[in-house]
Amino acid sequence: MKKWIAGWLVIVLWGSTVVTAGAARSSYTYYPYGSEADADVTTQTTYGVNLMGGSTDVDEAMRWMAEKANGGDFVVLRTSGSDGYNQYLYDLAADNQSPLNSVETILLKNRNASYDSFVLNKVKNAEAVFFAGGDQFLYVDYIEGTPLEDALNSRIQKGIPIGGTSAGLAIQGYFVYDAANGTVYSDEALADPYNRYMTFSRNFLENRYLDHTITDSHFEQRDRMGRLVGFLSRNLLDGWTTEAKGIAVNEQTALLVEADGSARVAVQPGGTNQSVYLAKASSQPGQVSPLSISNIDVIKLNNGDTIDMTNWTNHSGFSYVLDAVNGVLSSSTGSVYGN
Repeated sequence: MKKWIAGWLVIVLWGSTVVTAGAARSSYTYYPYGSEADADVTTQTTYGVNLMGGSTDVDEAMRWMAEKANGGDFVVLRTSGSDGYNQYLYDLAADNQSPLNSVETILLKNRNASYDSFVLNKVKNAEAVFFAGGDQFLYVDYIEGTPLEDALNSRIQKGIPIGGTSAGLAIQGYFVYDAANGTVYSDEALADPYNRYMTFSRNFLENRYLDHTITDSHFEQRDRMGRLVGFLSRNLLDGWTTEAKGIAVNEQTALLVEADGSARVAVQPGGTNQSVYLAKASSQPGQVSPLSISNIDVIKLNNGDTIDMTNWTNHSGFSYVLDAVNGVLSSSTGSVYGN
């Protein structure tokens, strides 16, 4: 049986209600999905951060988040697209015998959405929050310095699982490459880390174990090691930190960070070059343009590898060192991407 209620198409199946159409507002569109999509529940959640590198989503990582939500309401935030995550997440959780109360996507259209009471209440009552891919500058532009940013950080402190993919990953670190002027390529970042495309924000999301850290996605697939070195150099040069750290994730790959700081790599079956890179720099660049910086410590983690995020020392990955001289990277292994 189908019927229209308050602008939503509601399909009634064997006593369950699945809300499938979006409710559009001037500043956002709301897409609910679930057996009780309009009825909030409160559950005991477990903290975790899902750092996913883009392209095909990692099913294991999304199930991991759903389990930590513990039958609660899973909110997806995005700035483009529609409700593509709703049924996928709902069914994935149910198939894993960890059903969710609802999956609710909120498409943010402008900054006004981050002041809207409906949006704020949905996030304040969420048992998980995930940022879809798209444009990280829009996330920063729409959310930074608003009540929605406060609500997100409050939920993080309360211990809900949070995460993102692609642009949604780019905003998870304490330092954010916001791409306000468009994307930057590795050769541009190494030639001049102060070029117009190197724009940053900081103190956005307050995820545990990501202090002094910047994140990047689509890593090997788009040859982004050079720009990660540029990011770390800028964080040092600008005086934001004395120990710059970066986490870069390949496509179809996720780094899953637990509440105790332990983390492991999960991948989507069938992918290639599915690794995570953790890079650390503490020496100021010897030259800015073109960039020269020495002794960047890198840890490469593959599927199933683990690391202690509290100190980055206890891990099962592969360690090597990078240097940049006059804008050219070199590696202790001969390859900037390790072995």
